[in-house]
Amino acid sequence: MMTRTIGVVILNYKSYKDTENLVKDLVSQKCNHNIIIQVVDNASPNESYEYLSIKLKDTPNVYVNANSDNSGYARGNNFGLRLLKKHSPHYALVINNDIRFDVSIFDRLIDVCESIDNVGAVAPVQYFPNGEPDKQRLAIPTFWDDVTAYTYIFPKMRSTQLTLTENTAYKGVLQVGIVPGSFTFIDYKLFESVGFFSEDTFLFCEERFLARKLRDIGRLSYIVLDCGFVHHHSKTINNEIQIMRQFRLLHNGRVAYTKCFRHYPKLKVALLNIMFLYQYTRIKAIKAVKKLLGR
Repeated sequence: MMTRTIGVVILNYKSYKDTENLVKDLVSQKCNHNIIIQVVDNASPNESYEYLSIKLKDTPNVYVNANSDNSGYARGNNFGLRLLKKHSPHYALVINNDIRFDVSIFDRLIDVCESIDNVGAVAPVQYFPNGEPDKQRLAIPTFWDDVTAYTYIFPKMRSTQLTLTENTAYKGVLQVGIVPGSFTFIDYKLFESVGFFSEDTFLFCEERFLARKLRDIGRLSYIVLDCGFVHHHSKTINNEIQIMRQFRLLHNGRVAYTKCFRHYPKLKVALLNIMFLYQYTRIKAIKAVKKLLGR
C-alpha cells in the first residue's frame, strides 16, 4: 500500500489533559502513513490553548490553533479541517479527545476506502472501556424516530441493536446509515466537496447531516468490523453541559435536520416542538417532585 497523508482534527474544550494524552499516544506509535494532527481549542475559558501550545510545540506534525469563539462542534472541527488543506491530506479523520486506538488500523481503513467505489465515511467498531462493543443502532433517524424519541415507550418498542456482521460483498465490512461521531474517517476532497460538517447545529446530530449529504451524492457509510477503537463516552460533554441543556441541543439538531431534509418541514418542526415541550415539562415536573420529597 502506498503511503497516504492523514489529517487528524481533535477539537478541545477545556479538557486539555485528555487532548494532550491522545496526541502523545498517537505520535508515539509507529505508522505506515504520514499523520498531521491539527488541534483546535474551541475558545476554552481556561488555560487550554496556552497549555497545549507549550506542551505540543516541539511535537513534529502537530499544530495547535484557537478558535475565536465556541461556535460548536461542527464549526470548530470545520475550522481545523480547513487549516489542514495546506498539508494536502488524502484522508481526514475527526476524532473525540476521549478515544484510544492503534494507528495500525489506518491500513485497513484506507484499504476499504480504496476498494469500495461508493464509499463515503468509514469507522472501526466502537468499544466501551470494558471491552464490549457498542451495538447502538447506526441508521439515519426517520422523522418517526425523532418524534418517538421524546417518549419512553416507543423507542424501546422500535429500537434494534446493531448486528456486527458483514452485509456487503467485502469481507469484514458492514454498511450502515451513519458512522459514530467520535471517529469519522473520510477522503478529504470528498469531505470538502460536501462542505465538511453542516454548521446548522451546535452539538449533536452532525453525523446524520453528513450521512445524508453523502447519501444524496451516492456515497454510503461503512463500519470495518476487524478493527476498533475505545471511547470513554462524552466525558467533556457530561462535565460541562447540564442534562437539560443537552436535551435542548439535541432537539435543536433534530429541528435543523428536519428543516433541511424533510418534506413539509414547518408541520414537522411544529410537531417536534410539541413533543419537546411535553418531555421537557415532564422531566422538570419529575425533578420538582423528587426535590419536594427530598430524594
